[in-house]
Amino acid sequence: MDGDATYEIRDGEAYRAAMNALNRRSQPPAVLRAIMNAFEAYRAARKIGWSRPWNKYGVRNFQSYRLDFTRDGELVADARAVLASPAFTQEGEARDFIDELLDDGPAAREKLMGFLFFHEADSREGLREGVMLSLGRVNEKRRHRDRLDLVFEADVDGDAVTPLRRVTVYVDPYRGKGPPLLEATVPAGEVAAAPDVFDRLKACYRDWGRDDPRLWDHWTSQYIDYFAPRVRPARQSHFPETPFEAAWRETRARH
Repeated sequence: MDGDATYEIRDGEAYRAAMNALNRRSQPPAVLRAIMNAFEAYRAARKIGWSRPWNKYGVRNFQSYRLDFTRDGELVADARAVLASPAFTQEGEARDFIDELLDDGPAAREKLMGFLFFHEADSREGLREGVMLSLGRVNEKRRHRDRLDLVFEADVDGDAVTPLRRVTVYVDPYRGKGPPLLEATVPAGEVAAAPDVFDRLKACYRDWGRDDPRLWDHWTSQYIDYFAPRVRPARQSHFPETPFEAAWRETRARH
């Protein structure tokens, strides 16, 4: 299989061949990285599994946790508090999906899945750092997931970072290809609950660490561009760099 940087997966047969090649792990790291990124691009375009394009392109997730709602139920309440802001107008199908997904009843809570993705991101406006609270469930089409993402970001300027600047919401139950039901970015000052929620998410990063059983650190992340150490971690970061991240950067540089 060609592992060149232009490698592209165009159909189900090529997708299955890529999956087999990745599972064998017999190729050099550079080849595995090319195959893996093509594999992930195919999944994101079709919203297979947890894949969505907005936390892949221009983004480097440097620490990730899979949530355990026997312990992390307060984060569901935090999501509801943020979404209750008048800054986020939800109507019809979007409102119904949010209410159903975040319902406190045992049936909804049993289906609920979630992650925290701590990230560095590039945009035309500059460098940002932040965290995504990503909630979802298995869709009735089993290979897909319904997702609700809340993204909290500050701006990075050299070694300094700003306070929380913005909150972005993506409401995206799986409906095939196409944009989410709702996508909105608002200044953090318009969301009363946002600063307190951001502080709690920063505490998760600080307190859980690399030894927490919630850590998501699958071997595939070593070969995916959007799971990577930060390129320019700020000294005054809301998420101070760990020795692991520094070592990870050196390993990536060698491959």
